[in-house]
Amino acid sequence: MSGSEEYTKSREIWSLKCAKCGRCIQICPTYKATKWEHLSPRGRIILSSYIEDDPELVKSIFSCLTCGICEIVCPSNVAVTDVIEGKRESYARAGILPAKHVRLLKNMVERGNPYGDEIETIETDGEVDVIYYPGCTSLAREREIFESTVKILKSMEISFGIEFRYCCGSTSLRIGGDLSYAERNYRRLKDVLEKTGAKIILVNCPGCYRTIKKDYKKFGGLNAEILHITEFLSLNSGRLKLKKDGIRVTFHDSCHLARHMGIIEEPRRVLTLVADLVEPEQSKMDSFCCGGGGGVRVSYRDLTRAVRKVRIEQLRKTGAEVAVTSCPYCYRNLKNGADGLIIKDLTTFIAERLEE
Repeated sequence: MSGSEEYTKSREIWSLKCAKCGRCIQICPTYKATKWEHLSPRGRIILSSYIEDDPELVKSIFSCLTCGICEIVCPSNVAVTDVIEGKRESYARAGILPAKHVRLLKNMVERGNPYGDEIETIETDGEVDVIYYPGCTSLAREREIFESTVKILKSMEISFGIEFRYCCGSTSLRIGGDLSYAERNYRRLKDVLEKTGAKIILVNCPGCYRTIKKDYKKFGGLNAEILHITEFLSLNSGRLKLKKDGIRVTFHDSCHLARHMGIIEEPRRVLTLVADLVEPEQSKMDSFCCGGGGGVRVSYRDLTRAVRKVRIEQLRKTGAEVAVTSCPYCYRNLKNGADGLIIKDLTTFIAERLEE
């Protein structure tokens, strides 16, 4: 049980702010998949008063996708994501974590990335305008995203360099780890910016985007504009030479990109350069999570599959030929349960339509 001071502080969060109206329950992906209230935002806020080594309490806190859709409808403006991530940090300090989360954090310590892989180090020499930071998933798991991004930047004749030595630290921060992994990469990127004179850091991953643009402010921030690839392509669309084939596509908004960081129209502007866009049942700020965020896919695969199945059906109902996303992790998760639906990352989709 948590100490009395922490208990009182945690209790105030939900008793004074959460109106217990239940609006969040109706739209929560994990509640829709399970119908268990302790796996809903309201249930989690109430249970956040405790720290105990109880499997269902641990599951309540660590199975939240941190998708943020509950915060859109909350009349009391409870910052559910912040509460959950703060509570995960408290659990981690108490040494109470799902077993697979322990292994993930161990990978961060020993290998510097959540996958535990030996990911290649890429460094930039000389002055460039843009630093492209691909992130762990694009380099270690979904390599075509990295290669497609490089192909696009070269076709646009952008002065860029590629930088990757450390994980941005997003995965650690989202599941209760400390700031050390994020700070290590922050200092590396700060040095790279000073060395190259670059004014833009370009990323594929919304997790990297949120971490570098928002969380790195805790260390003082970076003297550069942080852009997601969809922002960059939207801003520089005049330099893209594309073949429009009129294919019918639907777009899946990443929770981190849309709700957490407000990037909504940019990927749509890019897609409509080459395709006809049809929106799914839930999109933009109301988009339904892919099921893979917040560390849930690591320790609660059945829950991820159940949430993903709902989203896949929403995308399928549009009748689109292809479902496109702009998050490497959403892409990875959705394609693993696509059941015949074609899933593409936006950069790969665009790279395939570049004029030769």
